[in-house]
Amino acid sequence: MKVIKFCVKGFLNSFRIPFFRTYHKSFLAPPKTTIIGMITNIMGKPESWYYKVLDEQEIDVSVVINHIEGKAKDLWTYKTFQNKSNMHGRSVIRRDKLYKAYYTIYLHIPNNTLYHDVLKALRCPINIPSLGLDDELVHIFQVEPIELKINSTKVVNSVFMDKGYTYKAKVIDLYQYVEMPTANSVSLSFDVKYGENGVRESRTARSELRQVEFINCELEFEEDIDSYTDGINKVVFY
Repeated sequence: MKVIKFCVKGFLNSFRIPFFRTYHKSFLAPPKTTIIGMITNIMGKPESWYYKVLDEQEIDVSVVINHIEGKAKDLWTYKTFQNKSNMHGRSVIRRDKLYKAYYTIYLHIPNNTLYHDVLKALRCPINIPSLGLDDELVHIFQVEPIELKINSTKVVNSVFMDKGYTYKAKVIDLYQYVEMPTANSVSLSFDVKYGENGVRESRTARSELRQVEFINCELEFEEDIDSYTDGINKVVFY
């Protein structure tokens, strides 16, 4: 299977789990929506393109968490309003931050034209790449088209969407930092409403699944699962 493989490194990044409000807890890995958002930005595409790609599932992704050096927290102050014109006050939210996160990302893009456009943008971004908020910049490197083979084992080391699988985790290196598998709900697409002026008025989460992520582990499944390998990682697409 032909895919694009690339690596990203950030300094401080946060990927908010949607159902945490007063405390912005972060995923360990960027969700698919965040990755497609970065691609939309570096290609210079409009917001409507982003929702179209998600809705039509034009790009499948797989993420391997190579390393996260640590975690931090910050405090974010924001204004609250009684209505559109009258400010009510200020509130503070505590946010998780991932320090020096390093990921390997795989993109499966069946459309050949889109495949080459994304490959070009990853190598020569039109805009500065970020994962998360605009100031959560990342460095994209080691961009290459590769061929994946079918993984003949039931072992994977990538993030995946839980569909009721049964699996056991094995720690790869006992002397390195470990995060055991954790599942959190995530949206893979949205229902979007636009106004007459073409500006998005609202969006509603759709296609919610549970994103399972871990560090310094590999998982062995009891069930058969569609997975692929490049000889280094064993990955699942979603």
